[in-house]
Amino acid sequence: MDKTTPVSSMIRQNGPIKIAAWRLMMEKYQDFMTRFEHEFRTRHGLSANEFDVLINASTAAQVRQRDLLSSLVISRSALSRLLGKLEGRGLVTQEADPEDQRGVLVTLTEAGVKLCAEAAETNGEIILASFAGLTDDEADEIFELVSKICPVS
Repeated sequence: MDKTTPVSSMIRQNGPIKIAAWRLMMEKYQDFMTRFEHEFRTRHGLSANEFDVLINASTAAQVRQRDLLSSLVISRSALSRLLGKLEGRGLVTQEADPEDQRGVLVTLTEAGVKLCAEAAETNGEIILASFAGLTDDEADEIFELVSKICPVS
């Protein structure tokens, strides 16, 4: 087997196509994350996880930390560390949730909103460049197909 052939191609030839499709999605995800990590660090001084926190915190004026956690792929302790770093850089504030004494409300600062918007443009550029070979109908088809995947609980 050619060493440059992705594992997904080998599985596609020899194994169940659904496993090959999953593997290909993971390979593409890793490609995107590598690119995001490089571009966010180079252009904005952010890690991909820090951007993910900012973009998810930008959905409302204040976001509960537990709600952020449910939309991220990191642990509670990793989120706490990231929020501490982002707060130290003046990008977010954290305050006790008056409705839940154990809860924390996260708010983007003006600087956080600005940096998030700039990094979101970079995010969009990378995605659009990567999807440039697809028509809108093909991208819509990918969206519909991926939406049908249901993780086993």
